[in-house]
Amino acid sequence: MKSALERILFVGAMLFSTVEGSMAQSVITVVVADADTHQGVPHASLYSKEDGRFHSAMTNEQGVAHISFACNRLTVSHLNYQQRIVPNLKSQISNLKSERDTIFLTPRYRNVGQVVVTPREPEWIRRCLKKAVRQKETVYWGHEGCDRFDYHTQSIGTNSIYRMQLTGWLRHKSQAHKHYAMVADTAALVAADTTRLTDTSNLRRMLYEDFMADLDNAFIRHHRFYANYEYRGGSPDEIELRFRSPKNVDDHGVLVIDTARCVILSAYRHTGTKTNRQERIDGLMYRMAQVFGYRIDTFIRDYRVAYAQRPDGTLYPAQVSYKLVYGGRDGDSDSRQEEFHEQTGGGFPNMEATLTITPADVVPAVADSAWTTLPPSWYIKFNSDADRREEIQLSSLPAVFSIYEEE
Repeated sequence: MKSALERILFVGAMLFSTVEGSMAQSVITVVVADADTHQGVPHASLYSKEDGRFHSAMTNEQGVAHISFACNRLTVSHLNYQQRIVPNLKSQISNLKSERDTIFLTPRYRNVGQVVVTPREPEWIRRCLKKAVRQKETVYWGHEGCDRFDYHTQSIGTNSIYRMQLTGWLRHKSQAHKHYAMVADTAALVAADTTRLTDTSNLRRMLYEDFMADLDNAFIRHHRFYANYEYRGGSPDEIELRFRSPKNVDDHGVLVIDTARCVILSAYRHTGTKTNRQERIDGLMYRMAQVFGYRIDTFIRDYRVAYAQRPDGTLYPAQVSYKLVYGGRDGDSDSRQEEFHEQTGGGFPNMEATLTITPADVVPAVADSAWTTLPPSWYIKFNSDADRREEIQLSSLPAVFSIYEEE
């Protein structure tokens, strides 16, 4: 039993570096808030590099963070907001000491807060959503060609930062191809230390955990939908639907649907720890991991996608953004597991990524052997030696490397 469990990989549960003890200087409490709503922004990153050392903090569910490291300039970022740099923070910490300060961030996306919705769910909604499910194989995954892609990922730990940009050609999953595949033409990564490993895990999550992959008849049964008739889209047929799970309060979002064609044009979904444990992790696998001391404390996921149409009528995810906050505890040290994380880069507790896909008029001829297969990503699973070799290969792509410098 133990030898089998040693082959379980806990992706995203480990940090590149350990948390250091508290520093001697004063602690400042910072609130990161939405500039429009003045509500706290959960899981925003606050980080700085000073004297060659990187430090960071993350806001809690109320948007509050405690900064115990000295810095001249503090970068504040969140996937859904414009990045902000706060200068002269060292003097502010000295002056404010334990007082509270507020940093406002400007939203990147239209606010999806309170709107006027229909009190009851119109009957047409489920009919239209079920039709979208029936035709998604041909509408969203019926394209046999390839497109250009531009992938950015950023991961932040207490003492580490990692960024990567990868561009190239993406071959889509289709009836002819079981998996996505890519041909990279540029790869550049930045890290706070000498880590030179390439990370495609968030790229694979954005592709395989696409909103249309989640949208099935079970999803429709387990959610309630509310039409926002105040929404003004590109055509009169577009309607915005808010959805939520009556069972899990941590599962909610919004989508825009073309009611004439019954296709999803854009979507945003937030899922918290309870929902993600149920949907993203095999229950038996997790129970077996718990026997040996592993726990998932935090598993929060935000997924946003806007679809565009090709000339052949198929839709593709033109713009995708993805945020994952993942925290786990492992009761026992596993030397084989630690070695694997060193070979693949392990994971961070706070990850963000964006993906842009652009159809090309001319597609270069690429030999089948040049394509790198992108297998589905995962959080906990049994894996074979072949799986491990595949992950290590994806973590060793050629890339230009540079050390992170203060922004």
